[in-house]
Amino acid sequence: MTRPSPKVAQDGAHITLPNAVTVTPDEYDALPPDPRIELVDGVLHVMTPPTARHQIVMMRLVNSLLRRCPEHLTALHEQEIRIADDHRRNPDVLVVRRDAVNLDWFSFPPKAVLLAVEIVSPGTQTADRKHKHAEYADAGIPCYWRIEPLPELVVHTYQLDETDVYESTGVFHPGDRISVPRLDWAAIPVTDLIP
Repeated sequence: MTRPSPKVAQDGAHITLPNAVTVTPDEYDALPPDPRIELVDGVLHVMTPPTARHQIVMMRLVNSLLRRCPEHLTALHEQEIRIADDHRRNPDVLVVRRDAVNLDWFSFPPKAVLLAVEIVSPGTQTADRKHKHAEYADAGIPCYWRIEPLPELVVHTYQLDETDVYESTGVFHPGDRISVPRLDWAAIPVTDLIP
């Protein structure tokens, strides 16, 4: 593992910046599984713990999806998508093919994932709105949802178009029922997700 320790002078004082930790794919695989750590281009990204609001929205979504999933699919939370050996993401919620599930493992290739969902938190706004949106599209994941819990819970839905770029399929507010192509079975009332 490489751990550089840069120092920056500010107002005559020295500040030690947090260490960037780079690891090889094998070193990452040897770490204990942790949904709060992601590997992005070989660099460990540690996420802040989720708020209670975030957790409640996540669990309500997982339960709603599980009640509605066709038999060949299942919903999970905080499982890894192995985008590349040195690039792993842990979406808040994902829908995967049931035949890809290994009950003693936690990682899925993108081809096993039908839907990835991110619930935006203060520390993940840019990644959820821009980076993961592009990464999941590049990985070929057919559908992406982004849930903005504040100031009012809103669900943004996307699906891959013919050029493998996500196009918006809707913005759903309280009082709406999520209704999107490819996931017609996932018609969840937005109010069911509100804490």
